[in-house]
Amino acid sequence: WARYEQGMIDAGQTLLPKVSSTGDHLSPFVTYKGWAVSKQSTEKVAATELALFLSSADVQKEFALRTYTLPTHVDVLQEPEILQDEVLSGFIAQAEVGTPAPRGMAMVYEALGPALENVNSGLSEAQPALELADDELERMLDEAIRADPYVGIEGYRTIDIEFDFGSGDHEILVDGEIHTKIGQGETSIDEYSGCISSYSNETTYSCALSGMIPNQEHSIEVRDSSGIIQQFNSTSDTEDIVVLSGGVSGVLFAIGSIVISLIALLSYGAWRDRSRATSRGAHLFIAPALLALAVLTFYPVLYGFYLSVTDSNQTKLGDESFIGLDNFWEVFAAEGFLSVTAFTLIWTVTNVVAHIGIGLFLAVLLNDARLKGRAAYRVIMLLPWAIPSYISVLIWRGIFEPDGLLNDLLGTDLNLLADQTGAKIVVILVNIWLGVPFMMMSISGALQSIPREMYEAAEVDGVNRFDQFRHLTLPNLKSALIPLSLLGFIWTFNMFNVIYLMTDGGPNLTYGPGSTDILITYVYDVAFIDGKYGLAAAWSVVIFAMLVLFSWRYMKQTKATEAVS
Repeated sequence: WARYEQGMIDAGQTLLPKVSSTGDHLSPFVTYKGWAVSKQSTEKVAATELALFLSSADVQKEFALRTYTLPTHVDVLQEPEILQDEVLSGFIAQAEVGTPAPRGMAMVYEALGPALENVNSGLSEAQPALELADDELERMLDEAIRADPYVGIEGYRTIDIEFDFGSGDHEILVDGEIHTKIGQGETSIDEYSGCISSYSNETTYSCALSGMIPNQEHSIEVRDSSGIIQQFNSTSDTEDIVVLSGGVSGVLFAIGSIVISLIALLSYGAWRDRSRATSRGAHLFIAPALLALAVLTFYPVLYGFYLSVTDSNQTKLGDESFIGLDNFWEVFAAEGFLSVTAFTLIWTVTNVVAHIGIGLFLAVLLNDARLKGRAAYRVIMLLPWAIPSYISVLIWRGIFEPDGLLNDLLGTDLNLLADQTGAKIVVILVNIWLGVPFMMMSISGALQSIPREMYEAAEVDGVNRFDQFRHLTLPNLKSALIPLSLLGFIWTFNMFNVIYLMTDGGPNLTYGPGSTDILITYVYDVAFIDGKYGLAAAWSVVIFAMLVLFSWRYMKQTKATEAVS
């Protein structure tokens, strides 16, 4: 894509294919632009004036000439400068024969993604892949989140109107411009309407005309095929209403409650320990850390638990409803739950074993006093961990791209990131490369704390190096290896950036989690791509429960706390 974008690939241009039944070329989709004013805005009139200025003919003309973008103002389409420009005149000609893009167009592209991946990788023919995409699109449209119908505020920027039907179609004009068209006869529906709370029967029609400016008199006309059937002037006298958002009062209340509870708890602990000289002031010292944890960790975790039992989504921010355990049933019933959980475990276990194994090997090797230049080797080994991980990951991604360094060196045409198995191997190898330095340095510190006298005595007794490692090194490293393994498991289980930057969870050959998605990257898609915050919170709670259960079992089995003490 980068090479194509820079003009390095001669892709060329061609006409859209023809429809066999008509012999005409397919028409391009034409999308639309729009602007809106927030209902919380205190400057609605100023915001509207700005939007109207940006939509005006003069501004749209300059915008089109500077950006080669189709102007949104119809008066600009006949400007000589626009028509003389080959690109813009071509766009205008296309738009005239174009097809309005449907409202669910983004879902079409999303449904086509896995189908294109399967065809491109040779796993499926085009027709069956397209049929699966059609089925997925139907499912997405059925399950699409839709906002509740808008309920107007009586009298706010509205003028009520009621009239008896005349003959033919009707138009309602406000200040000389068409506001609403009403189809009569067979359709009996609004062609388009700027009304809210409308009502009609066979003889009458009534609605509240929206978009009125408060305290300004508007001229209202109703016309049918024979002419004006009703005419009057009216004013919307309700002042501008600022609909207050949920605000931060709930958040501040929750955080304040946690902070006050902690202060009370710490104060009680300090009072209980007032007679102990060794612990005097200890509660004061740990208070800042606990307060920071309360604000940055405890509250988000508790809020996540709350969201997991609600229907919160991108259309219900702050207006969610309690739905119990429905989200959790959906998590466990999800088609990709088992597959993404299985790869998460494979990803985590493989990485942790490699991190500990390779890190221990390098630490022991670099701890040998006979090795020259140990300090330099340690610095070199530490570089992968010292470089920001996102930079390292993007470099590795470039290496594995089809036109990257790997194919240049091998003279091949591999596309590992588009292959299910290849992509999984690549992301695991990259994360191993990133994680080994930390484990190596941590184990090196633990090795240097082991008394040298133990090894000297073992050598005098004739114990070989392998037995020294098995009977001296490993037992003494247990207090470091057990917590490091647990920490590595938790870190790797939730390692987001490597997967996201390398493959974005792909290749997406099926609907649901991608081939390299782990639980945390899939949760990101559920929350910020699908906009299902309550469901994503339920996934997060499930991940949290998995880690708590594993940590408890691991510490109990290995007696980790005893080893550390």
